[in-house]
Amino acid sequence: MTYPTDDSRFEGASLVIAAHERSETYDARYLISTLLVYVAKSDGEISEQESNRMIDLLSTQMKIPGPEALERLRGAIMALSDDEHILTRLRDIAQGLSDEQKFEILWMMLDVMAVDNALERSESEAVTFAGQILGLPLDTIHAQLRAISADK
Repeated sequence: MTYPTDDSRFEGASLVIAAHERSETYDARYLISTLLVYVAKSDGEISEQESNRMIDLLSTQMKIPGPEALERLRGAIMALSDDEHILTRLRDIAQGLSDEQKFEILWMMLDVMAVDNALERSESEAVTFAGQILGLPLDTIHAQLRAISADK
């Protein structure tokens, strides 16, 4: 399911991907929630600090009320374990994002990764993979990871 990105647009918090006469609506918050959970759980568990930070980011950056943010994170956990097409779905959603939106998501993933002050290799690998799903160049992702590592 690949659609031209010039037919894509945001309508509120939803990303509408159009191809010729049909269109599908994906919630961009689905992509963000799923990638945040993917990074947070990459070291084996999601800490309380990571959970709180993800809820805070969804609440402040995406204007999602706290209880809905928690529900979105629970849904993301289920999607990561149950949805065999998750990778394709996430890539399709990411195609409709601007570079600025992709960098904002990368920043949020790095924020979640660094919140517990324990930078694990598995988390760096998860951020790298998630950044590639977003379509970001590897050198950009690695530069941001090095910047986070230097700060710690």
